[in-house]
Amino acid sequence: MRKSILDDRIATAKIDRENMLQILEESPTAYEEAYDSALRSKNLPQMLSSPPTYLAFMGMGGSAIVADILKEWFYDGKTSIEVIRAPRLPGSIGAGTCVIVSSYSGQTGEALEALGEARKRGAQIACIGSGGRLLELCRENGIPHVDVRAGLQPREALPHLLCASLVILERWAVCDHEAIGAELRILKEQLEDTMKSVGFEKPRAKNPAKRLAIALNGTVPFIYSSQRLAPAGRRFKNQLNENSKVLSKFEVLPEILHNEIEGLHMKGRFADSISFVLLRDQENEDDAEQFKLLKRVIKRGGKKIYEIHLKAPTVPAAILTTIYFCDFVAFYLAITRGMDPTPVRTIQSLKHLRHF
Repeated sequence: MRKSILDDRIATAKIDRENMLQILEESPTAYEEAYDSALRSKNLPQMLSSPPTYLAFMGMGGSAIVADILKEWFYDGKTSIEVIRAPRLPGSIGAGTCVIVSSYSGQTGEALEALGEARKRGAQIACIGSGGRLLELCRENGIPHVDVRAGLQPREALPHLLCASLVILERWAVCDHEAIGAELRILKEQLEDTMKSVGFEKPRAKNPAKRLAIALNGTVPFIYSSQRLAPAGRRFKNQLNENSKVLSKFEVLPEILHNEIEGLHMKGRFADSISFVLLRDQENEDDAEQFKLLKRVIKRGGKKIYEIHLKAPTVPAAILTTIYFCDFVAFYLAITRGMDPTPVRTIQSLKHLRHF
């Protein structure tokens, strides 16, 4: 029997020419290392004695996913976190408002515009990036900032962008240093366990991420999640787009049950190409009942449902462990399709055309 490419590291490396697999395999240790590095930054914002009631986080792509994670992580805290995916800032941002502007490259046009507007309004700003014009402006104008590891694709820099954000939030009294340290230790254990079950060394026959990637090949994945796992769902959709080079969409419960569920009755060639992936964790009774109803409607249409149902002791661990699992799925789907997961040539060509 011919060996599967997903069990052949040499054959995979010929497709994965920029070695995204190595970045994936480094993830369990990357968060603590990135956090320690961010703590050593020399340009952190001043400490606040009490947390702000409102904080705006502006970013695009991978930076915005970080903001989504933080919003769910601290959802029950005293600070309301607003995620802004556009250069236009809401009217709620004014003098003294806490604003994080994040751009991994430091060249994102929307981030640079947002920074300029936040400065005009007298906001309390901190920036995150690996270089570029963003950090140049910070150095020229004394704006607090965190330099993160350079040389990655923005979507590969999730641990670095997230941990830099956590250090800034500590300075602004949104979270506690000891609690963050404990959370990152839990996360490391969760990610190490996940890699044992879905990492490359686990053969396809016993690897749920490899098997799911094969099942999704040739389909348009529809990803549905609970609100708590929404950051993981959006990230999975983006990873399928950028790494696997496939169309995908993402929606959240319970909103699906108020609109999209009617569209699941659609017939035709496109409807036949759709696959359904449900992201689940330790749910309350309402979430469990909503998933039950959703599955019932999908199955009426004769569709197969794939579920990623992981268990983790905390909200951030649940989100980031699910992200890690899904990152492997997107990587394996790229390899299955013979696509190098790292280059994003269409995005880069648009950036050159639009200068953003």
